[in-house]
Amino acid sequence: MPFDDITGLGTSAERHLASLLLHVRPDRQAMVRAAIATLPGTELHIEQAGKMVVTVEGPHEGWIADRMTALHLLDGVFSAVMVFHHIDRGHIDRTEVEAAEGS
Repeated sequence: MPFDDITGLGTSAERHLASLLLHVRPDRQAMVRAAIATLPGTELHIEQAGKMVVTVEGPHEGWIADRMTALHLLDGVFSAVMVFHHIDRGHIDRTEVEAAEGS
């Protein structure tokens, strides 16, 4: 599965989506927010004093783990914890749909 390590874009229909909780030093929160904005595939959704919820989307779980590590290593970040991970395979298996419909 070829993909671009920088952007996380690939030719596979499979996509991974993860939600992370970051605990940060409140005095470094603006710097962390700016760094998140520069990382492809990451998006800041909610923040309070010392806490941020970030989603990461990429081609496979290794890419997600790399982004999680990059976020954890930012100056001012105490921890980056995954709270959700979903794999979207990009296709529907007809047999699963038919079984669910009772056909």
